[in-house]
Amino acid sequence: MSEVSLQQTIGKGYVDFWRCRGRYRVIKGGRGSKKSVTAVLWHIYHMMKLPLANTLVIRKTFNTHKVSTFAQLKWATRRLGVDHLWQFKKSPLEATYKPTGQKILFRGLDDPMSITSITVDTGYLCGAWFEEAYQILNEDDFDKIDMSIRGELPEGYFKQLTLTFNPWNERHWLKQRFFDMPNPNTLALTTTFQCNEFLGDDDRELFEWMRKHKPKRYRVEGEGNWGLRKARSLRIGVRKNLNGEISPSCPITKLYLVWISVIPMTRVLLWLP
Repeated sequence: MSEVSLQQTIGKGYVDFWRCRGRYRVIKGGRGSKKSVTAVLWHIYHMMKLPLANTLVIRKTFNTHKVSTFAQLKWATRRLGVDHLWQFKKSPLEATYKPTGQKILFRGLDDPMSITSITVDTGYLCGAWFEEAYQILNEDDFDKIDMSIRGELPEGYFKQLTLTFNPWNERHWLKQRFFDMPNPNTLALTTTFQCNEFLGDDDRELFEWMRKHKPKRYRVEGEGNWGLRKARSLRIGVRKNLNGEISPSCPITKLYLVWISVIPMTRVLLWLP
């Protein structure tokens, strides 16, 4: 494999990400910040350097891999000029490094049994990449996979979980766990489109338009900051008869105040007066 220049292949802003050996690399960022592109290049490059390392790639739903992580990793092999050394199969969905038999496995949280019983033929399962980690609403789902990356490794190897996402809501568990509580085993970064020198002028003009006309959205998609929780309320009347049964012909007896979040991927909350 030929020598790869970080400056030419990755560009600016990701030196700490590339060199990190801690257990958790957590990258929040706006659109066009190179976080996913850098992640796929890193995994291909380092699996070829570590002939016993295997990788698990996780998304909320399995069927989204083919048009996202699977395609991105395949692109990374071409970008590094090593696509002839890799085989990408759609059934089962996996990528194999031909010289050693190392594998990149793809799983979804919608099939938990496929995650808890993972084994590899060659080497060790050393790492996992959670793409669009914001969509993982249940922290327990993450913990189960975290605990599956375990066991003693040979010298020079390390266990690492990489999470990439857009930070839509400041109330998400990712913020409290990885950004609010310092941990020596965690690298928590915020990246923006401004570190992406591969964007065109028209792309930058689009961000500038968003900054001027949609500043709240620019806060997340442009600056990579946490989105603020927003909600709107609805009052819903319930009609009950004397026996406590719901009946449309009776007068309204109780009002329910429902708060519905407008931030993507958040849950509906209900308060009773």
